[in-house]
Amino acid sequence: MDTPVPSRESFADTVMPVDVSQSLAEAVHALADGLLLLDRDYRIVFANAQARRISRIRPQDLHGPTHWELYPATLGTEIERKYRRVMRERVQEEFEVYYEPFDLWLKMRAFPAGDGIAVSYADVSELKRATQKKDEGAQRMRAALEATTDGVFIVDHNWIITFVNAAAKQLVAAVGDVVGRGAFHAFPGLVYPDSPYVKHYFAAMNDGVSATFEGVYGEPLNVEIEVTVQPSDEGIMIFVRDVTQQRRDERAIRASEEKYRVLTELGPQAIWTGAPDGRVTYANQRFLSYLGTFEVTDGPEWLEGFDARDRDRVLQVWMHSVQTGEHYDIEARLIRGSDQASRWWRLQAVPLRDDAGAITLWVGIANDIHDGKVARERLHAERVETEQQRRELQAVYDTAPVGLALFEPKEFRYLQVNERQAEIIGLPRTEILGRRFQEIATTQLVPALFARVAQGEYVRDQTFTTEFHSRPGEQRSFNVNYSPVFGEDGSVRAISAAILEITQLRRAEAALVQSEKLAAVGRLASSISHEINNPLEAVTNLLYLAATDPGLGEDTASYLRLAQDELGRVSQIATQTLRFHRQADSPTAVTAAQLVDPVLNLYAGRLVNSGVHVEAGYSTARKMLCFENDIRQVLNNLIANAIDAMRTGGRLMLRAHDACDLRTGTPGV
Repeated sequence: MDTPVPSRESFADTVMPVDVSQSLAEAVHALADGLLLLDRDYRIVFANAQARRISRIRPQDLHGPTHWELYPATLGTEIERKYRRVMRERVQEEFEVYYEPFDLWLKMRAFPAGDGIAVSYADVSELKRATQKKDEGAQRMRAALEATTDGVFIVDHNWIITFVNAAAKQLVAAVGDVVGRGAFHAFPGLVYPDSPYVKHYFAAMNDGVSATFEGVYGEPLNVEIEVTVQPSDEGIMIFVRDVTQQRRDERAIRASEEKYRVLTELGPQAIWTGAPDGRVTYANQRFLSYLGTFEVTDGPEWLEGFDARDRDRVLQVWMHSVQTGEHYDIEARLIRGSDQASRWWRLQAVPLRDDAGAITLWVGIANDIHDGKVARERLHAERVETEQQRRELQAVYDTAPVGLALFEPKEFRYLQVNERQAEIIGLPRTEILGRRFQEIATTQLVPALFARVAQGEYVRDQTFTTEFHSRPGEQRSFNVNYSPVFGEDGSVRAISAAILEITQLRRAEAALVQSEKLAAVGRLASSISHEINNPLEAVTNLLYLAATDPGLGEDTASYLRLAQDELGRVSQIATQTLRFHRQADSPTAVTAAQLVDPVLNLYAGRLVNSGVHVEAGYSTARKMLCFENDIRQVLNNLIANAIDAMRTGGRLMLRAHDACDLRTGTPGV
């Protein structure tokens, strides 16, 4: 099912019970787990946001098809069996299942809820797959350990050797099979005063500290070894490399170095050498004089000659070359011993190899490149700053709240527009650039203005109204400034435009004028209503006196009563008109009937003529403190709209009852 998941807002009205508060609804939807409610017929009656996402539930799936109809693949599975048991026996079930149609692993908990069941579940597919990958990774790791040329031992927390790879078996062949034996019983030569083996093995096992060190193991192995010990889930892993021959070769190399060291001391260039394991073993006098020292120690102290900011990088690149055999080439700052100034040097080194291809020595040179590098960096910094300023200006141009554009001065083609101008035109920038202005807008005024600007004239605060071809029939008003962009030779190379849309301002001005007209009409109506009240009062009194004449005939008396009723309606309409247009200085306490009935009376004739039957019911006499004329105006608009919607007759119902604000508890209507 590829049905898109509806938004939380579209679901809230269809799935939340009416008596659930908004805060509770948001909390349920915010749950990390999916939550379903199923009725006795296994129809989904509620699903929170996470459930809709995982189970791909649409609005029409609620209170509609059964769960089995929505997810037929669950029939006959563990899901169906668990659901039916929970529904039947009213017990709780927890289980994990794989749902093939969605390729998901689900961890589920079903429990009774009302007369149905509730299901809380989470997508644990990533966890399942991660576990599988971990198991597969462990198998691959074992295979990789078997293939490595280093000897590998795995020792558990009880110091029992549980794994030995092929290279390790070959290395300790003189000891025999050691799997299943205690590490220190199988190799008693590891234990002696100040033994690095005991120190580092216990640190890895107990404190989780990795270490790499070298040691010697005597009879029956008689080897020099490089050892790396690391903590693992099982205990510790020990990697052992036989470096016996390597160390013999190094000793031979150091003996032969003396043969050519004198020659390097005589040269003007800085020269240095390193051992196959990365130890710097020699620097000639040119190098030592710069550093302000007399010798190179056989340790990590050589790094102190570098600026502290570069030491980590120098060591990292150097060790990478040592491990891979790649040529060493780096630029770093060396501290000059005479004044402690940091200067840039370029250090390079290549490995020397024996007949078998093994590295026996690193030979390197170093050159002072400070002056050239500083000049290049200063030039680069200036270029970066210039580019940054260009980007900042471009960002201001693109995000300006007014339309900005650049035109070619001959055919008036768009060379550049910002986002705001593209929004005004209603086209992407890619569809605007390169087109003539006449292809975009209908006005003939702008090309004439462009012709003036192309001659070097400035145009300021010009207003016009136009349509865009991309939005036919839509009149838009603008205030523009056009400026020429001059080249070095004084000719106009482009036309710069700043465009401010004033369409809404024009509409607001027109609306304000119309509002003033309506206000004047209202004041006139109020004035007329006030003026006719006095003559209406007189006519009403005269009709009353005429109606009391005992000599009137029955027909004449009925006509007079009808005239009195109609004249009363006229008086009421005039009174209501005055109320609608009289501005109150302070709120008054009124009932719902006092607000609604005058409006209904005002529309009595129209309601009758429209065939609209009114049903008004007031179940409360509570008084509300409000500006009654403003509220009546709202009711007037609502009732007028209702009458307009029932031109062929209908029923208009008005109800009022007590209520309270759920958040504050304030009573009202």
